[in-house]
Amino acid sequence: MPVPPSIDEAELAAILKRAGLTLTPDQIRGLLPGAAIFQGLIARVNAPLPREAEPALTFDVEQK
Repeated sequence: MPVPPSIDEAELAAILKRAGLTLTPDQIRGLLPGAAIFQGLIARVNAPLPREAEPALTFDVEQK
């Protein structure tokens, strides 16, 4: 199931232009679904992790 884009073509075109990429409108439309996926990934990476995800809490000194 494709993720609906959360940005429009104009916003994506502006981001790509700032990055120094010149693409056709068809290429930009083709990138829209991928841009939405990356926005979701960025949101998850920047979200705080729960305390249980701290590696120090999962480390076990004694080997079994």
